[in-house]
Amino acid sequence: MKPSYQNFTIIVNWKSKGFGCAKTCTYCNWRDSSLLPHGSQSTEAISAFISQCRKSFITISGGADPLYKFEEHSGELLAMIRVIQAHGFKVRIITREVQHVAKLKDIADFISISLDADVLNEIKRHRHDWDGMQIEYSLVLPPVPTSDIAATKAQYAALRSTLGQRLVLRENLNSVFPLDLEAMSFGHSGIVLVPKSLCLNARYLSTIDCTGHEIVQDNAALANHLMSKQDVVLFGGFVKHLISPVQHMDYSDIDVIALSSNVIDTLAARFAFTFEAVSPADSYPRYFIGKSARAGKTVQVVLMHSMEEAKRFIFNAQYDVDRVGYSNHAFIFDLGIGETTIRHAIEAKRASTIQSSRSLALFSTHRPHIEKRHKLKLVRKGFSIIEPIHAN
Repeated sequence: MKPSYQNFTIIVNWKSKGFGCAKTCTYCNWRDSSLLPHGSQSTEAISAFISQCRKSFITISGGADPLYKFEEHSGELLAMIRVIQAHGFKVRIITREVQHVAKLKDIADFISISLDADVLNEIKRHRHDWDGMQIEYSLVLPPVPTSDIAATKAQYAALRSTLGQRLVLRENLNSVFPLDLEAMSFGHSGIVLVPKSLCLNARYLSTIDCTGHEIVQDNAALANHLMSKQDVVLFGGFVKHLISPVQHMDYSDIDVIALSSNVIDTLAARFAFTFEAVSPADSYPRYFIGKSARAGKTVQVVLMHSMEEAKRFIFNAQYDVDRVGYSNHAFIFDLGIGETTIRHAIEAKRASTIQSSRSLALFSTHRPHIEKRHKLKLVRKGFSIIEPIHAN
């Protein structure tokens, strides 16, 4: 059997401040990472890193896009490529900036083009310039159960046929659903599946030299931890995702009600989160925002005393679609609205305003402003806002 060695990837970000990528991909975990470099990696750092590699190639990837503002940063990129090739390795570039791909002919050994709708349109304009180049295409799978992905296998096969090159399907690092590799097999090497475990076990040169799980959050591990705890109640977009993952693929952060400060301590110790209080020390409940040193989702925590208070908090939300939580492997629905009604509203993306009296005692004094922003966020996510509905 052919031995399996770790992939070695150099993370780049050319901007001295911020994130050097023209795209805003929903699955991207790098944008706010504290381990994202700013500027090129040094010759010494690259040489030390790739000396450990047992494969024949080194990948240069985002982080941000390696070909972002190519004319401005090409010198830095080409210098890194020369260092890698001087050590006898081939170079693979992962990019979305297809308008610059041809400029790497006879320079980069392999190009992997990350796909989205805009990129697909651009490919038609530029692929005639890529004759003789080793091109493959990659696509990040949606963060939904395998059954939903497998139902669209024919579409992936058609895409691969249209592109005419190898198609790499990458498991979404933000997915909380296990991926059945056998169910996704296409029976040939023209379509390759890359599980998240490969990325989490690969080596990376970021601001540090490390293994993937040290700089990339395994969202499934984080979510499964939170979903199994009796002193954690999840709410908001993440719970909508659990109820209807196809309709609600994207959630920007994970909303948590913690019934013990131990929840925060464990997230800090096990998942490398640092928490900042965003409410006065003498207020109740306390609000915290947690960001991990590993690239991944932000966690917003509301610290409360009891499950009764957590339910009161959730069950006094302004819309029916928000009146559901999740704790210890079970959903918690507002029975005044009803599980069936809430599930249907979430799946149909119809948010009905609750007109009966609401207890706002556990909410921030800025609640009216927060609810206005929340309404706008729902509309942007495709929700219809329905008025009115009365709770029993």
